[in-house]
Amino acid sequence: MWLSLFGAVLCCGVMFVINWWAALLTYAIEIFLYVYVTVKKPNVNWGSSTQAVTFVSAVNNALSLTGVEDHVKNFRPQCMVLTGAPKNRPALLDLAHCFTKNYGLCLTYVNAEMEKNQMWLNKKKRKAFYAAVACDSFRQGTENLMQASGLGRLKPNILMMGFKKDWRTADTAGVQMYVLCVFSDAFDFEYGTVVLRMNQGLDISHIIKAKGKYTHTPSVTTPQSPQVVVVNERLVSTSTQFQRKQGKGTIDVWWMFDDGGLTLLLPYILTTRKKFKDCKMRIFIAGQPGRVEQDRHEMKSLLEKFRIKYADIHVIDDITQNPNSNSWKMFEDMIEPFRLHEGSKSTTLAEALRKDNPWKISDAELDTFEEKTNLQVRLNELLQENSRAANLIIVSMPIARLGSVSDHLYIAWLDILTKNLPPTMLIRGNHKSVLTFYS
Repeated sequence: MWLSLFGAVLCCGVMFVINWWAALLTYAIEIFLYVYVTVKKPNVNWGSSTQAVTFVSAVNNALSLTGVEDHVKNFRPQCMVLTGAPKNRPALLDLAHCFTKNYGLCLTYVNAEMEKNQMWLNKKKRKAFYAAVACDSFRQGTENLMQASGLGRLKPNILMMGFKKDWRTADTAGVQMYVLCVFSDAFDFEYGTVVLRMNQGLDISHIIKAKGKYTHTPSVTTPQSPQVVVVNERLVSTSTQFQRKQGKGTIDVWWMFDDGGLTLLLPYILTTRKKFKDCKMRIFIAGQPGRVEQDRHEMKSLLEKFRIKYADIHVIDDITQNPNSNSWKMFEDMIEPFRLHEGSKSTTLAEALRKDNPWKISDAELDTFEEKTNLQVRLNELLQENSRAANLIIVSMPIARLGSVSDHLYIAWLDILTKNLPPTMLIRGNHKSVLTFYS
């Protein structure tokens, strides 16, 4: 670098030695052209050798990584975030941004307008890639993205999406595609899964669209009622809450199952970010009556080996109790429109109902999964009791064997588990270790 600078200065000096007035004229023209381009700022891609060198370097680095085996110490969250247009679900994007700390984030959208959305990401200073696919269904698009996104080792390993809040009014095919994406396809392709739920919802596209219409055609737009305005303002405020620094509080982690450690790793990463530095991490685990202290000691020893900082460990020894009648009634009302009730009908009619509505929840299915259903309802009661004031709640995502549980019963589990709570993330790893005892 210094040799190049010395050579450039020497050339400038030789120019003046040869012909001083020609050198001055040359520099005057160069300065004029520089000022002109700087002021006019023409929208032109001049091209540069630096861009070519960067491309070659990136390809070589990506290729060199393919020759190295994966190691748990080098695990990084690489998020594939199903946001739609990124500006439509900012809370989902902001939380993924906190996980990746500006790097390794892969945003996806099953639609077009790639260049427009990539420019939006660059404007918001999100170091992310925007990918789009053309497909006939949500599930097909997600499958295509999970299989084709990334190069070599630079591939996403976490599928992140929002909770389907309208599942009770959506068509059967829509619910089925959503459940299969969360609970089947992601695990088949060895992705960890993160589902974010916020009470007010995540999608603000209707607000953005309404503002656009009002801006362009104010005389035609119908004024919104005060109630709608309040709801929209609350939704916008909630959707941007992860852009602001979080106040003193807690991130509550309900670690119910061992999934490779992803449920512990992601909230720990959040506590290392500036926005969450005032939040302490509390760990909740299931325990057995009579051995609470022993379970707490074992969990404390495990977290110390993983070098994960925490504020407190809570052992829940009454998690297997039956939920109270009000909570159970809430769940029954939730699934009532999707039940067959074949037990109260004749055998012939029951068989006909099963054949015509194979997607509905049968009495036999409810009996088979009674214990698991009770657990989700009971967990919500415990979450209401212990984590109602938390800044963020992390819960292990329940799963069941593919084909053994109906789509509506499974999504009802997710709904009742996260109902009426602060922002809640359901996390399930792909059972590959992401934590290690060794530094």
